[in-house]
Amino acid sequence: MIDTNQNELKRIVTHAGAGIVSLLVALTVLAIAPLTVSAQEAQIVAGDYAGTLGPLHVKLHVKVDPVGRLTGSLDSLDRGAIGIHCAKLHVDGQSFTFSVPAVGGTWKGTVAADGTLNGVWYQGSSIPLNFARDGAPPQAEKALNASL
Repeated sequence: MIDTNQNELKRIVTHAGAGIVSLLVALTVLAIAPLTVSAQEAQIVAGDYAGTLGPLHVKLHVKVDPVGRLTGSLDSLDRGAIGIHCAKLHVDGQSFTFSVPAVGGTWKGTVAADGTLNGVWYQGSSIPLNFARDGAPPQAEKALNASL
C-alpha cells in the first residue's frame, strides 16, 4: 500500500513538474516576442540624419547595439560640438523619442514612411526639428535592396 502511494506521488510530482516547465517556456516565448518587434522597429530608425534647428545645422546618428538597443549621438556642426551623447532613445511604432542630457533637451516625433523624422525639439521652449536621412542608406536598407 505504501509502495503504491509512493508511485502515485512520484507520478503527480513528475506531471506537475512537466506542467511548470511548459508554463515557463510559454512565458519566456511571450516575454521575448515584444523584443523582436522592438528590434525590428529599432532597425527602421537606425542611420544618420541631418536637420536644422533654427539657424543651426545638426546631425543625428542612431545605431542598434548588439543586443538590439538604440544608441545615438548628436552633432551641432555650427557650434563644433560632435558626438553629444543621446539617451532614452525609444521607438514604438511610428513614434520616436530621445533625450540629450548634456543640454537638457528632448526630441519627440514620428518616423515617416519616407524615412524622415518629423518632430519637435524641447529645451526650455519647443522648436520644430525634422531630420532627413543623410548619406548612404542604413545597413538594413542596403541588405533589403541587395536581396531584391
